[in-house]
Parts: sequence; structure tokens; C-alpha cells
Amino acid sequence: MFGAREYAELFETGRYGRLYLVSSQHARGKIFHIQVLPEGEEAIPNGRSNLCLNEDAVEVYGVVAGQRGWTERYGWLHLGQWQVDFHELVGARREELRRRVAEERDLEQRAEESQRERQARLLASYGIKVLVVRADTSSSAGATQKAASPS
Repeated sequence: MFGAREYAELFETGRYGRLYLVSSQHARGKIFHIQVLPEGEEAIPNGRSNLCLNEDAVEVYGVVAGQRGWTERYGWLHLGQWQVDFHELVGARREELRRRVAEERDLEQRAEESQRERQARLLASYGIKVLVVRADTSSSAGATQKAASPS
């Protein structure tokens, strides 16, 4: 729901330092809660969609308005250093995802280039010189052009 989706898509339910994050969804949208755990205390999980069972844990981010399950809005219930720590986690997670996407894109580009080179070698072995022209990504066509000339 409002204020939950962005964070719920970044994290899985679990402990992150002294913060316990609950990231899940119900029929009408995402849910997201943050609890601060007492120093040195391990989280006692209560399933993927529920707050941890630690008696002294304090929920600091959760439903601030609306009807739960229908129109709930999420936000900070308590203000403090945990907000800074959480936003550092968010920044690190976003950077990790950006890096992962860039690595996947790089792998795809290398695989495509390797495929073009294999095709060019195969066609060259047939006795035809092949000029491979890369696609112009700025054009709407975007198709790879290949020109062959007899040897």
C-alpha cells in the first residue's frame, strides 16, 4: 500500500543489523514494517508476513493511517537514528541492484558480440567475407545489418 511498495520490493523479511524488516504483500498490495531490536538480541521470526516475536522490539515504521488491508498508509511511527541507518541500507541495496543490472547487461552484450563473431567465422569459413555492422540504437529500426561480398 502507500509507503510500503518501494521498500517491500527492495528487501526480504529478516534482520538487518538491529533492524527487523517485514516485507510481504496481501491481496491489495505490499506491506512493510520495521522494528528496532534490543542490542545483542536475536530476532525471533514469526513467518514472512509478521512482526518478530521479541517482546522488547519496537515497531518504528508501519501503518500510520487508513484501514488495514484496504487503504493503509505507511510511515515512520517513531523518529530517530534508525531512520538514518535504514536509509543507508536502502542506498546500499539500490546500488547493489544497479550494479547487478549493469553486470547482467554487460554479460548480455558480450554474449551477443560472441555470437556475432561465431557467425562471422562460420560464414567466412564458407569462403565469403562478411562485414558485420552493429545496430544503430538511435534508429527506430534497430536491426543489425550484415553485408556480404564475394572474395
